[in-house]
Amino acid sequence: MRKIILATIMCLLLFTACGAKDALPGSDSDNGQINNQQEQDTNNSQEPDNNSRSEESEEKLEDYFPMAGNVHMVYRGEGNEYAEYETYVDYVKDGVMQVRNINPGTVSVKVYKLSEGELKEVFAHGEIYYRHDYTSSVNRDEILIKEPIKEGTSWLLADGSTRSITGVNKGIKTPAGDFEALEITTDMENSVIKDYYVKGIGLVKTEYNDKNGEYTVISELEKIEKDVPFKQIIRFYYPDFMKDRIVYIDKEFQLETNKDILPLLEEQLKSVPENSELTRVLTPNVKIQGCQIDEEKNIMTVDFTSDLVNEMNAGAGLELMILKSITNTIGEYYQKDKVAITLDGKLYESGHILLKSGEYFRVDTEGITEYGEQ
Repeated sequence: MRKIILATIMCLLLFTACGAKDALPGSDSDNGQINNQQEQDTNNSQEPDNNSRSEESEEKLEDYFPMAGNVHMVYRGEGNEYAEYETYVDYVKDGVMQVRNINPGTVSVKVYKLSEGELKEVFAHGEIYYRHDYTSSVNRDEILIKEPIKEGTSWLLADGSTRSITGVNKGIKTPAGDFEALEITTDMENSVIKDYYVKGIGLVKTEYNDKNGEYTVISELEKIEKDVPFKQIIRFYYPDFMKDRIVYIDKEFQLETNKDILPLLEEQLKSVPENSELTRVLTPNVKIQGCQIDEEKNIMTVDFTSDLVNEMNAGAGLELMILKSITNTIGEYYQKDKVAITLDGKLYESGHILLKSGEYFRVDTEGITEYGEQ
């Protein structure tokens, strides 16, 4: 029961009140510790007068939520096994940022939008292990920070909770350094969550406390790295026609911010190891033109140019192996067990195979071995 309660707490932290914990930094350090320009000399430090300094504040929201690519942030956790996590930036586009959040239990994606003096979490999706551009998607409308940036600014959330700015220059300590932070407090029915944002960095700390005083969960910034892309291993499938089998090859890639995955998949499916007897899945002129994900039906639709069929030059047996390689590669990467293939927007059709409306190919990796194994 205790573990269930703790898991519930982390869901609140990740999806209800702390969507901005994936905020991005704007500072750098050789050893992962932040070179904090705000840090004061300990002999001269004093508690800031929040009341006097926040009354006439002209601070801008974007100062506390910089949108920068290729930034890796690591947070130390306390009080729950899922309180530790790390973030990478998938996309940054015109005041919109998509962040990948990785904790010991799962990977989630969140999309944040800066507009008209508000920072909102507009999209959240759990169990996302692939890269896909969700910057135009909306399934939430939660204000994380709101101007004016001064103590007393307050707003209501959809569940009736109150979120407000409770400090503008709040002194806090984290493993990454000491800061003066913007304190955002979310007062919920049974708990209080405090998020701390620092200029030029983003979120540096989140603290959850239940009102019964039984649980405290803390996530605080431990390390920040710039120019660090997300590393991902992708599995590609290829026909080994001479041995009447399909094999796979695992390849690691560095996915920089704003790098789309489809051109990468296309490029790799056009090449095979040198001096191998494997068959290229795609010929040079074939293009992957786009894809659509149907989460409810668990179907991935991928559109190719008609060159896929026109240049295939394969009998029925090899064609089936090529289509199975496409299906396994793309379906497995996008966590979908059904893949519909279209050619210039029309259902797949060749001299051997004709897909009808509602039909698809199914991912099937049974009996497939890694290339190089006998």
